[in-house]
Amino acid sequence: MVFHILDISLVQEWLGTCNEYVACVRKPFSRMSFKQMWSCSQSDLQAWFQTWSVVQFWWSVIINIAACVILVVLADNVVGAAVSNCIAGIITAYLWAHLGWFAVVKKDGCCCCCIVCMSQAPILLLIFGLWLILWGVVVICNSLAYLDKFDLGFLYVICYASYAVPLIYMGIAMVMMWNEKKGDPPLGDTSNVVVIGNQTQTA
Repeated sequence: MVFHILDISLVQEWLGTCNEYVACVRKPFSRMSFKQMWSCSQSDLQAWFQTWSVVQFWWSVIINIAACVILVVLADNVVGAAVSNCIAGIITAYLWAHLGWFAVVKKDGCCCCCIVCMSQAPILLLIFGLWLILWGVVVICNSLAYLDKFDLGFLYVICYASYAVPLIYMGIAMVMMWNEKKGDPPLGDTSNVVVIGNQTQTA
């Protein structure tokens, strides 16, 4: 495991993958077909995760726009909030998709919190994967709160609850990738390495 503290080079590395990931977004099924991605029996887990990562973004675009329209049509005085929530939801979905793809495909497990990041540790695949599955369950539970908010509220519930599907699939893919690496050191081969700014130190 490598600890990164204020590591600008890691941020630059992530930003440097923008064109690569945008290319994936433009062709979501370049590595796996729509029909194939629904199966949990996969030989290429990275391709499976990448496909669901991109689908998660497009799924978010569709449901956020749909939910925005539903709120504007069925609820009163919510146009501003509906539009801002739609925009924020789409931006957040892209950031999570790109960060998740970078963490899995490029860094073999990566987790960030504010100015501190950890990378190159397979155990992070398990932690992140379980968190995505839990997040999917929370999305379903939270969406139920809108069931009786307005007429046809169930349409809003269906929109947001469906977002749990790509989240849970991404989580399952990460857990399966971790399972493939169970024989590897859980904290990775690179241990006790700390990167502070542009300086690399061995703890």
